[in-house]
Amino acid sequence: MAVIRGEIGRQWLTHTVANPQQALRIWALDDQLVPVPSSGTWRVVAAPLYPSIDAMCAIRPTGALGPVLASVREPLAWWLVPADEADDLADLRQLNVHPRGWVLDCPHEGIGSEGRLWLEPPDGSGRLTPAARLGAAFGPAGVTVR
Repeated sequence: MAVIRGEIGRQWLTHTVANPQQALRIWALDDQLVPVPSSGTWRVVAAPLYPSIDAMCAIRPTGALGPVLASVREPLAWWLVPADEADDLADLRQLNVHPRGWVLDCPHEGIGSEGRLWLEPPDGSGRLTPAARLGAAFGPAGVTVR
């Protein structure tokens, strides 16, 4: 049986979870959120949802867009960025850089849950949004400035 892209993305995302098989079962059977701690590889940067959509439109053509999770209830977006670059974004007022190990409650990448959905799902490649690209989009001359 072939492994589809979404399955590879879910497996990549759950490599930091204490019990990856349980997380995969929750997504497969219950469509609930699974708490996923940020790893040594990536960290979470929160940003307002609507400016994040503008930023995604600017970053996507560069091929550097990594996973982005959104909440329509809050409204926020959570960007997965390289762990060693995340602190470079700390001075941008629209962004909230979370510490290593911060837990992101994630839905199945193909089905939203509790008002959350992946705008750019993890694809298993390990690609993350470079902090420099995210910073440029949210910086003084970026696409999110209005």
